[in-house]
Amino acid sequence: MSEYAGQSKELAQEAIDQHYDIIAVAGGDGSINEVGCKLIGTDIALAVIPCGSGNGLSRCLNIPLSPIKALELINRKAICQIDTVTVNDVPFISISGTGYDAQVADDYAKDRHRGFNTYFRYIVKNYFTLGEKEYTIKMQNREIKTKAFFISFANSNQMGYDVPISPRASLWDGKVDLCIVRKPSALELPIVGSYFLSKNMDKSPKVDIIQVDEATIIRPEAGVVNIDGESIQFEKDLHIKINPLSLNVIV
Repeated sequence: MSEYAGQSKELAQEAIDQHYDIIAVAGGDGSINEVGCKLIGTDIALAVIPCGSGNGLSRCLNIPLSPIKALELINRKAICQIDTVTVNDVPFISISGTGYDAQVADDYAKDRHRGFNTYFRYIVKNYFTLGEKEYTIKMQNREIKTKAFFISFANSNQMGYDVPISPRASLWDGKVDLCIVRKPSALELPIVGSYFLSKNMDKSPKVDIIQVDEATIIRPEAGVVNIDGESIQFEKDLHIKINPLSLNVIV
């Protein structure tokens, strides 16, 4: 059992040094990030026993949410390679982002209560307290300026709780989906909600999705970034880069 934030990285490194073939993590997306990011570029396979709140990566990979069935899956040892992504050289596996969703993740991380009800409370609170911000996105042959409530960097298609932010995002395509989401008005919320519930968020008029392998996002100021559900303070400019097929996972 890990006893403090970051200890999972130390436990994973010990297992790497002892030449294990598989390292399994029982936890949520934050715990999976701590262990999985130590395995990037190695031959060791990551196995997941979903025990978190949202379990976004597990849902994207169709890993059973039942621990017993997840263990059965590990025993079958079907391994595939997936992409990972870095934000200013900090790796993530599933979803990262800046703006509204990062603030929700930051508030949730500071609350001792877990679960959807706590998460939903901060979703509602920050909707009323936060507004859109100006962003500049620099790509290889293109630059855009846009207003956004939040921008998600989607390697997988899942934000957790079976809510896809970018339904067609793939862990194997060598691309990260930049999901630019503008703030809906109170009257527009039911319409945007219907796109969420039908898993067609990419078709919402409030959402633009750009696929990139590398980009720089310039924010108005430094602030928190959501890294696989955990909030981390970053400088103003965010450099996003894909690392293709860099992590072995049991699926």
